[in-house]
Amino acid sequence: MSMYSTPTQPQTNPVVRWGMIGVIAIAGLWTLFHLIWELNQQTANDYWGIALVILFLVALVLAFVQYSYERATLIRTTPAERFPEPAISRFFLASTGAAGMWFVVRMDVGAEWFLAGWEKVTSPAWGTSGLALKGFVAGALAKTSGPNPAVQGWYAQFLKNFVLPNAGFFSFIVTWGEVAVGLGILLGALTGIAAGFGVLMNLNYLLAGTVSVNPILGMLGLFLVISWRVCGWIGVDRWLLPALGLPWKPGAWFRPSGGEATPLPS
Repeated sequence: MSMYSTPTQPQTNPVVRWGMIGVIAIAGLWTLFHLIWELNQQTANDYWGIALVILFLVALVLAFVQYSYERATLIRTTPAERFPEPAISRFFLASTGAAGMWFVVRMDVGAEWFLAGWEKVTSPAWGTSGLALKGFVAGALAKTSGPNPAVQGWYAQFLKNFVLPNAGFFSFIVTWGEVAVGLGILLGALTGIAAGFGVLMNLNYLLAGTVSVNPILGMLGLFLVISWRVCGWIGVDRWLLPALGLPWKPGAWFRPSGGEATPLPS
C-alpha cells in the first residue's frame, strides 16, 4: 500500500475493530485529562503512564490480529521491486490497520513534549534572558573533563561559542519548539516532521550529557518518523497529507485545476 493508494476495507473481526476504537477513546480521553491535571499543577499520580503502557500492549495485540486479516492482501499487492518491502513492514508503517497503535504512542510522546515546553513557557528563567539555558550549558560544559567525558569536545565548543552567546534566541527556540512538537504529535499534524524535530532535540540533550527520558522519547519519536504515512491517520494528517502531497507528487492544494485527484493514504 503506497502513500497515496486508495484505502481498502480489509476483512476485520468486529472484536478487533471495536477493541481498537475503545483503546483509542481511552488513550485520548486519559491523555486529555492528564494534560489538564498537569497544567493545574496537581501532584497526585493519575496513572497515565502505566495506563498507556497497558493500552499500547492491547493495541499491539489487536494490530497483529488485524495483520493476520490483511497479510494475504499485502502479499498479493507487493510491488514488483528488486527489494520489496515485507508485508509486516507495510502493515505497521503504511496501513491504517496499525493507526490505532501509533495513536497510543503519539499520546505519550506528544504529551511529554507539550508539558515540557509549557513548563518552560511559564518559567521566567526560560524567557529572553536565557538564564535557565545558560545554567544548562554550564552544567554540560562541566561534563567535558575526565578520560571518558559525558560531553564530547566538539559539542562543548558548539555550546560555548555558539549557543551561550545567543542564549536568549536558543531559549526561545527550545521553549516553543517543544510546545510545537508536542502539539503536532498530539493532533497528528505533519506528525513525521514534528517527531523528527523532537528526535533532533533528544539528540542534542543526550549530546549535552542529559539522559532522563531522552533515549525513550527519541526511540519512540524515530518510530513515528518512519511510520509517517499512517501514524497521523487518526488526526489532522488524514486530510492534510493528501492535500499537501509530496515534492514529487503534488497534493490537492498544489495540483493544476482539473488535475487528477490524489487518493488518501492507506
